[in-house]
Amino acid sequence: MYTEVFAKAVELRDQGKTHIEICETLNELGFRTRTGKPWRHSQQIVKLFRSFGD
Repeated sequence: MYTEVFAKAVELRDQGKTHIEICETLNELGFRTRTGKPWRHSQQIVKLFRSFGD
């Protein structure tokens, strides 16, 4: 499941979206963080990319 979130985040980044725009889009698509909460901070996206080594 989390790999789907990462794949979508990469896709959005490749479209030129900012980290906060990625948060907003992930929320709109129904994706949640590992703890089940909405994406709120751009730093969460930075950590997501780091955790997958991207």
